[in-house]
Amino acid sequence: MAKIKLVVLDVAGTTAEDDGLVIKAFTNAMEPFGLTNDELVVMTEYVKATMGQRKIDVFLHLCNGDADLADAAHERFVTSYTDLVAMGELHEFAGVSDFFRELKSNGIGVGISTGFPRSILDVIIKVLNWQEIIDVSVAASEVAQGRPAPDMIFRAMEIYNAQKGLDLHPSDVAVAGDTQSDMAAGASAGAAVILGVTSGTHSEDELWDAGATDVATSVKQMLALIN
Repeated sequence: MAKIKLVVLDVAGTTAEDDGLVIKAFTNAMEPFGLTNDELVVMTEYVKATMGQRKIDVFLHLCNGDADLADAAHERFVTSYTDLVAMGELHEFAGVSDFFRELKSNGIGVGISTGFPRSILDVIIKVLNWQEIIDVSVAASEVAQGRPAPDMIFRAMEIYNAQKGLDLHPSDVAVAGDTQSDMAAGASAGAAVILGVTSGTHSEDELWDAGATDVATSVKQMLALIN
């Protein structure tokens, strides 16, 4: 395997401990719909199953393709999640900032990607004080397709190449995430390492089935795979 030169890491459930914030914000977003408890349970299960995917795509599905309803629900979700993060309810997993620094000290670029739009990602980066310790960040709102498509990984590579004057290929890249869509995106991109972490949404078996090359309990265990 070629030496890894860039890692592209998911945020919620992988590098940051979501602790139910997505579901809380989703519930707030759907409140005006007047859903029954059974309807809300079914929708919540869909949200859990599609963790890692672009949130507007999830709302489009739940709103049966009605773009206006989906946009309104997504806007409420963004406001709710951003407020929760700003109130300090999102935390990085212990040692993640040091993990980022160790990657950089080894000459490995640090990229993060998320199914959230840029408006949420910027708040996360600021609240977690990641501004100076990541090289690249990509939000699902900035690419043609969200996960499981590989667009965010390719966009992170493109930005990093431009920053550093490099010509990285997928064989130079490692990715990590806690969802099946993260694994599928890594596989579609042709990443050299696709690390599934069990710190978030999906189980070890689900991560293997979706294309993981390795599975671990923490994203920090990637260091042992790429050094």
